Amino acid sequence: MNARFLPEITAINQTIDKFNNYLSPAYRIPTFDLGRMMEDKTCIQIVHGNWNAFGFPHSEKRGVYFVFGLEKTNQSKNGVYVGKASFGSVIGRRLYAHLTHYRESDYFEMNGYRDEKYVLEYMAAVDLDAIKCGFLAAALEEFLITELKGSINLINGTGN
Repeated sequence: MNARFLPEITAINQTIDKFNNYLSPAYRIPTFDLGRMMEDKTCIQIVHGNWNAFGFPHSEKRGVYFVFGLEKTNQSKNGVYVGKASFGSVIGRRLYAHLTHYRESDYFEMNGYRDEKYVLEYMAAVDLDAIKCGFLAAALEEFLITELKGSINLINGTGN
């Protein structure tokens, strides 16, 4: 993953660690391994202009996902979208819903909650089914949004 998103990944990992303080050790949620994110496919680079060139991380699992992008008019400003897939949904289906509108476009974009636009660069996901905790997706998403909105630029202001 591009080093420009290191502050956001670090903040996400620290916030997951904080969430883990509420859980017994058997149910601790894994953080992102910065050295292996791309290799283990917990993080996928979005290939602009080529819908078929990339897949979705943990596409058939429930959990929390992140979309990283650059503000279109201010390319020095990063943004992160935090979402969840729970109940009858899976991460791949949620990411598909966000990106499919741009499948024929030159760039994959997302609108921010302050009417700004972001050009998307990466997707990452935490597989909660792997630790048999898919039911925690909504709680983790809300916790992350609440805790991160003061320290990183979130594309979304609330969960859905």
